[in-house]
Amino acid sequence: MDIREKYRHALAGCLETEPGSIGLFWKGRVGLYAILRALGVGEGDEVILPAFTCVVVPNAILYLKAKPVYIDVDPLTFNLDAGLLEGAITPNTRAILAQNTFGLSADMDLILKVAQKYKIRVIEDCTHGFGGAYRGKINGTLADASFFSTQWNKPFSTGWGGFTVVRDAELARKVRELEESMARPSARQERMLAAQIWARKNLLTPALYWPVLRLYRKLSHWGAIPGSSEASELHTTTMPRDYLMAGGRTQAREGLLQLQRFSQIQQRRTELAAQYDGLMQELGFPAVFLPPHIAHSYLKYPLLVRDRNYFFELAERHRIRLGDWMLSPIHPVEGEWEKWGYRAGSCPVGERLSRHVVNLLTDLDMGEKEIARTQAFLRRYAGELLV
Repeated sequence: MDIREKYRHALAGCLETEPGSIGLFWKGRVGLYAILRALGVGEGDEVILPAFTCVVVPNAILYLKAKPVYIDVDPLTFNLDAGLLEGAITPNTRAILAQNTFGLSADMDLILKVAQKYKIRVIEDCTHGFGGAYRGKINGTLADASFFSTQWNKPFSTGWGGFTVVRDAELARKVRELEESMARPSARQERMLAAQIWARKNLLTPALYWPVLRLYRKLSHWGAIPGSSEASELHTTTMPRDYLMAGGRTQAREGLLQLQRFSQIQQRRTELAAQYDGLMQELGFPAVFLPPHIAHSYLKYPLLVRDRNYFFELAERHRIRLGDWMLSPIHPVEGEWEKWGYRAGSCPVGERLSRHVVNLLTDLDMGEKEIARTQAFLRRYAGELLV
């Protein structure tokens, strides 16, 4: 069996679905594009999404000449506020994107109820959500379709990459046909990805985290190396060249290795989140919100801080690794939001959260010394910095 098919079967086993429901793509955002295209989304159609998302999500909508419709988020979950959903639905609404922000599911009960009432498709944005569950159902299996990311720092990583899960057999067939019609990565792209995976595993130590991260982002921004987002994705709504690409062999090979150790990865994340919960309780600040019916995958542990730039400066000075995800309503774009159909001030909760959020890491390579240093840092500065 081809390595890609082995990977497809392994994913199907993890998600308790059929291999035919799985699509493999060079990046997760391409999987979203494939789902939307398979649904027939096009010019004049509307897709609802939270105003606390990554720019590549509205990009996939705009590449199809459809319209992203943003609604505000719940301040507890960082996810789409399902209570606002009906007010955003119009006769042109074709789909609703339900995001698993930082690994926590949205209010799928209400989202699915509203969608059923108006006969609208629901797509789970599981780019943060692999490993979690909602009322005992695995993330990515509740809605009509879902897309996952396996980029750097996602629940498990294949360097960059992603996949889809589609419950409806006819829709799954269309997504698979789109996958088969796409180009495969070139030998050069495969080699470059393999080299980046090796370098990350063998050269990126905690001490080098900040300088390497800054260099990587600059090179990606300039287009010098293939990154999570190409420069054009951050500045325009024009589809990049080589965007429509199916998954490759390097991704499949690394994915199979990562799936074998995923239970260890998830257990470590849960343990670290429990330690952060205890620390927040000790300091008198709220822990991450967790309803009893949700299994959180804890991809990141979000905190709200008063002055984020100052917090990052202090963290770097004390060698504290942090995540900087969701720094704008359409991360990481900091201005000219109207290009992506977002009007400043329209979603005040999402905008406030994106001004104040930072992420504590829950990575497998977090050693006990680094954890103790992070806890000491937070104890020292909590009263001054945390919201």
